Amino acid sequence: MRTLLRHGLAVLLFASTAAYAQVDERAMKAAYLYNFIQFAQWPVPPDEPFRLCVLGRTPMDEPLARLEGKRVLNDVHIKVVHVSLQDPLAPCHALYLDDSQRKLAPELLARLDSAPILTITDGDGLADQGLMIEIQKRDLKLGFEVNLAMARKVRISFNARMLKMANYVAGAK
Repeated sequence: MRTLLRHGLAVLLFASTAAYAQVDERAMKAAYLYNFIQFAQWPVPPDEPFRLCVLGRTPMDEPLARLEGKRVLNDVHIKVVHVSLQDPLAPCHALYLDDSQRKLAPELLARLDSAPILTITDGDGLADQGLMIEIQKRDLKLGFEVNLAMARKVRISFNARMLKMANYVAGAK
């Protein structure tokens, strides 16, 4: 009985730790996203509110919702807006594509074309496909890659300090 109780407690503790780690990882990804916005410059400064669009519903919805109302750039407040591919995307200043929506990336990129919308994902390999920033988890640590060529195409630039912190910057030449 005592062994069964210990085993049950160990499973409960592990499950709680795993759930906490998952929530913590999502919160960290949202913090990264917030900072990416702070270190980006648009060809025309974003107006009020700063529209952070999220494609569909994702596991990141709760942490991203906590960004609502936070100030970015020159005191512009974030408004989190859920969009679908059928919605107009031009009003978005930044757009988050979760890995769970990765199959929509080609169509999304075709729709965005040269619109100055900062694209961010946590989908492995999606920066190579044309999204600008890819948050990555490697060896239990979060990092990110930047597709600078795509950002330049739409006239979005990044602070040099942010680029130095990236694991990899594609199209830097």
